[in-house]
Amino acid sequence: MSLNDSLIMMVDDEPIMIDLIQFFLEDAGYRNFLGQSDSVCAVELVQTRKPDILLLDLVMPDVNGFEVLESLRSIESTQHLPIVVLTSSSDAETKLKALELGATDFLAKPVDPSELVLRVRNILTVKAYQDRLTYTDTLTGLPNRKFCIERLSDAMLSAQENQTELAVIGIKLTSFKTLNDSYGPSVGDAILKEAASRLLDCIRVSDLGGHQDTSESMKIIFKTSGDEFSVLLSDKQSDDEVTFVAEQLIKAFVAPFELEQHSLYISISMGIAVYPGDGDSAEIIIKNASYAANSSADDIQGGLQFYSQEANQHLQDRMQMQQDLKKAIENDDFYLVYQPQVDVVTGRVRGAETLLRWTHPSQRDISPGIFVPVAEQCGLMEEIGSWVFKHACRQAASWQKQGMDDFSVSVNVSSQQFQAPGFVEFVTACLEETQVIPETIIVELTESLAMSDLSKTDHVLRQLKALNVKISVDDFGTGYSSLSYLKSFPLDELKVDKAFVDGLPDNKGDQAITSAIITMAKKLNFLVVAEGIENQRQADYLRVAGCDLFQGFHFSRPLKVDDFNAYHKQHSQVAEVYLAEG
Repeated sequence: MSLNDSLIMMVDDEPIMIDLIQFFLEDAGYRNFLGQSDSVCAVELVQTRKPDILLLDLVMPDVNGFEVLESLRSIESTQHLPIVVLTSSSDAETKLKALELGATDFLAKPVDPSELVLRVRNILTVKAYQDRLTYTDTLTGLPNRKFCIERLSDAMLSAQENQTELAVIGIKLTSFKTLNDSYGPSVGDAILKEAASRLLDCIRVSDLGGHQDTSESMKIIFKTSGDEFSVLLSDKQSDDEVTFVAEQLIKAFVAPFELEQHSLYISISMGIAVYPGDGDSAEIIIKNASYAANSSADDIQGGLQFYSQEANQHLQDRMQMQQDLKKAIENDDFYLVYQPQVDVVTGRVRGAETLLRWTHPSQRDISPGIFVPVAEQCGLMEEIGSWVFKHACRQAASWQKQGMDDFSVSVNVSSQQFQAPGFVEFVTACLEETQVIPETIIVELTESLAMSDLSKTDHVLRQLKALNVKISVDDFGTGYSSLSYLKSFPLDELKVDKAFVDGLPDNKGDQAITSAIITMAKKLNFLVVAEGIENQRQADYLRVAGCDLFQGFHFSRPLKVDDFNAYHKQHSQVAEVYLAEG
């Protein structure tokens, strides 16, 4: 922050004097000014707004400047606040009394603009230097423990007001003492600097490796003791989110530290404490995060532990699921099911959405709503998504060899898979290997994924279209406000999200949205699929509205291959009878 952004506060019972001083300061480039003419609430306002400098009139009714000065110097948080008193008195007694009470400097009334700007600039310069010494770790340049406590205290007050949670991740360099003793303090200092740099680089990546963060959360890293750092997450959404951030930080220490011709591997442990559950003060939250980090140093979870036992159990379950997912990829434990999409007019099967299923080694099926987020957070979705795409193409090719070539197969693509280098080359290889008809494969991506990087999305989609595959946008209408991308992206299909289908046919809002989506899609020559249809009334409304394909439990649940074959055959026969009679 530049000096011109410093908050300058003035307390004076004459509003015209406040306006005059504000004019002088703004003319000199200072952009952040707060005036207060009621001295009664001055102390409270200073504590709340925390100005960088206070200009204080001495002669005021009700509460004079001496009393304000004395009160501020008796409060720990304002003991060292620069306070410049404004006085029209030139007698030594007044100045001496103000100095004894802790005044930083004087300005005589009427105020000379040049002298005002000079005094303010000099005082703010000194304060900035003192703050740096007070709040910064001199070795790493990171905010220190004192600053951590103050910032964390502020964040806790905000969390209390907003009824939200925050988390502190304590990071301990568990091998630091041994390395420092073995190689000497110069290498030890270099380790701390490099550790700070790696942590900062990790935190600066806004989405921390693909995990979308749409909150206004604040992520700040501090140096809190000799071999410990802390990261503040000011708006904790879930334990999984905090775990994900911690795992990204752990990855920052995988590569060795190349220091003074030494290649050193640094082992770390991490502990997580959450407010309000794990403490009611900044000091306690930091201490408990540090305690959890020390407790996790020899833990089998890879040096990561929550302070809370309940959260730890959740973490252990999540870490176990990660291991099980990796084994599932190796052992081919996944399987696919296909949910039919039927023609609104004929009832014939014209499409099938590919859906992933997993039978856990415990012989129980785990919902994709549980294991897919874990796979996304631990970076496995690219590999799993590739497995799904390849097997879906194989199945589609097998159906086509059996003469079942009258419907398309849709395959959901994750953000990790879509954004990975070589995705188009992978799709090309799958098409060539399986010999599937490219026009029958639909690449399905969510609207939020499509909008994450417009230029890259457009480039990849056009490459896919060159392969003759089709493109569908899933969850349409739930994640983006601008519709301009529809006319530029090479799309073939829109899927009306279940959230809008649920309220049909009675909800007026859902009626308006679905009708608008269908009308717009028709104008752009897109096929329209309504998903999540659960009753005949919804189907009847969407048929009249102009939808092309139906998908949902009302028609069929997702089916294994043999059951899908039977369903396709049955509905082909029904459609033939319907067409013959028509």
